[in-house]
Amino acid sequence: MQFQPSTRAFKSTLSQKQRRRSLTRGRIALIMGLFGVAFIAITFGYIAWEQRDRLLQQIEDNTRSNAFFLADHASRLFEVSDLALQKTATLIEEQNWNTIGSSHALWDEVRAIKGTLPYIEDIWLNDSDGLLRMTTAEFPAPFSSAVERDIFIAQKNPSTGLFVGAPIIGSVTRRPTFLASRRLEFPDGSFRGIMSVTASLAYFNTHWSELRLPKGGQVTLFRASDTAVLAQFPPPADGISFMPLEKDGFANAAARNPRFGTFVYKAAGEERIGSYHKVGVFPLYVQVSAPRQAYWAPWVAQTRLYGVFALVALLALIALTAFASQQFREQAQNAALLEQDVALRTSELQAETTALEILNRTVSSLAAELDIERIVQKVIDAGVELTGAQFGSFFYRGENDPPECFTLYALAGASRGAFNAASAGYSAKVFEPRFSREKVVRSDDITFDSRFGPNAPYTGTPDWGRPVRSYLAVPVVSRTGEVHGALLFGHGKAGVFTERTERLMVGLAGQAAIALDNGHLYRAAQHEINERKHAQAQQSLLIRELHHRVKNTLATVQAVVGATARATSNVDEFYQAFVGRIISLANTHSLLTEALWQTASLRELMEKELSPYNDDTGARVLIEGTPVELPSDAAVPIGMAIHELTTNAAKYGALSVSTGRVAVNWTTDPDIEGERLRLEWRETGGPKVSRPKRQGFGSRLLHRVLTTQLNAHVETNYDPGGLHVTIDALLKKSEPLGSVH
Repeated sequence: MQFQPSTRAFKSTLSQKQRRRSLTRGRIALIMGLFGVAFIAITFGYIAWEQRDRLLQQIEDNTRSNAFFLADHASRLFEVSDLALQKTATLIEEQNWNTIGSSHALWDEVRAIKGTLPYIEDIWLNDSDGLLRMTTAEFPAPFSSAVERDIFIAQKNPSTGLFVGAPIIGSVTRRPTFLASRRLEFPDGSFRGIMSVTASLAYFNTHWSELRLPKGGQVTLFRASDTAVLAQFPPPADGISFMPLEKDGFANAAARNPRFGTFVYKAAGEERIGSYHKVGVFPLYVQVSAPRQAYWAPWVAQTRLYGVFALVALLALIALTAFASQQFREQAQNAALLEQDVALRTSELQAETTALEILNRTVSSLAAELDIERIVQKVIDAGVELTGAQFGSFFYRGENDPPECFTLYALAGASRGAFNAASAGYSAKVFEPRFSREKVVRSDDITFDSRFGPNAPYTGTPDWGRPVRSYLAVPVVSRTGEVHGALLFGHGKAGVFTERTERLMVGLAGQAAIALDNGHLYRAAQHEINERKHAQAQQSLLIRELHHRVKNTLATVQAVVGATARATSNVDEFYQAFVGRIISLANTHSLLTEALWQTASLRELMEKELSPYNDDTGARVLIEGTPVELPSDAAVPIGMAIHELTTNAAKYGALSVSTGRVAVNWTTDPDIEGERLRLEWRETGGPKVSRPKRQGFGSRLLHRVLTTQLNAHVETNYDPGGLHVTIDALLKKSEPLGSVH
């Protein structure tokens, strides 16, 4: 009895020590829990802030790239517009204003130039007093004066070049637009007037509307000199009350880099990111801007996603901390049970933490990945790691696959040879009844599952090269509801996949769907960029081809003028001969234009020249020969030669009398460099033929031009019964339009 009090005191002291130890451990657990909560909150805030900076950078990159492409596009438009003005100037070069204003044929030619350029509304010609002399808007031109417009005032300076005017409401068309003008001069360099084009704002708006701008995005085309806005998208209601630019911000940025740059400014009470780019060599800029707050919606969506995982971890940590604090306050006799329970909970927490780490790693990797193959493989690898499956795969339904069959896209944990077409089709049968309703298919043991056929062991299992008992299939559905395919996981043991595994895979499938949607969008964007680059390259080639054709045509006209002048004795004779030859040249060019400057039909050239002289019976003119397509370098000289022979026959030969006949026939033979053409012109029934005393234009054309340009052999027989001409020429193979050497 003497030792009983001391024993109780010892037990009491031991109990107090245990309680103090429990309280101390509880406080330590609470502090560590609070530290964990703070750590998770700080980590979440850092990730959210970094994501915000990345989205802002993405908006800036988007505006910069769009500004570059739109500036390059606008530069091409103004260059081609300048060419159109120069071509118009060539048409009116030797005509006075009264002739220009009254010539309907000239008006048609100018309208034809305007018709080839969809972004030009009309072409305008004003004399040195500013009066409107011709416009493609209507004929004859109404009374209008441009003497007070900036485009007219600027062109009085000979060094102005192409000048782009301020936005206006057209005095004739009453539509909002802006003009680009060029100076007209007399041969002595004095001011003759101006020629200008009005731009189609509808064309700019249509083209710009195809851009994928953030919400609140804006595109502006403006002049560098005074930042006057020429065009803007979205367009204002009246087409001309544009939102003004932030001049100070642009001026500061342009001072640092006059070609391109990005700056931040405020407009209408909101902060915006604007990127500008100079339009080629012209004093113009294109600016693409977007609100800084455009990042808010995607940032909120992504932050919510990260917040879900952070909240799960936070709740788990709080629950564990509270549970540990509670357990540490229990009596010492429950210490062993507490240790076991803590060990169990710690193991579960470790599993959850591992799963969260895998999910966070996978989600971060998918957010930065745009390649579809790598996206799918990363998802499959993460799924196998999370579920503990022996193998995982992704099946998708291709465009040409039947509804009941899916195709293997990616695989992990098994050989690809085990997944043949039959097994793919069978696996489709496995999950199709639930898959069509976008539900998960999970089976603990497919050998005893009525959905998998007969119940004898392994009878109803897919032939995947190894026994499969645990089975999990999760559909991957895009934002639009389209089914990309399904994630499939298998294991040789039964009961491997739990409800927790199913939930993890559903979340992973959702992330996979988002990443796949982004990958498809990226592929579509890359395809569009490549198509646009190809179109720009083709346009450049066409412009160079146009330069080449115009130079050749002008050289031909110059040669015709000189030769006609030498072969005629007075102005009337020169006019008749020159007009006929130019019409023949125009007919040949019409045939070439219809074929995109590649070839012209020899038969059509013949019929255009000779059909007016044929009679109702068709016996006066006989045209025979195999189909021949003349290359562009041969069509012009041969066409003019046919015209000269026809004109000579109509004036002096068989076509000058009613009894005369003309027969034209030709044959072709293959040659290494192309085709060998042999053409015969024979006249009968006309006046008696004799050799001319002097050589005219037609003779020089036949014997010199054809010989020089085509290396042709020409024989002329002045038979008294009728002229007989033979042309033997080599037609070289024509090169495709826009070919590069």
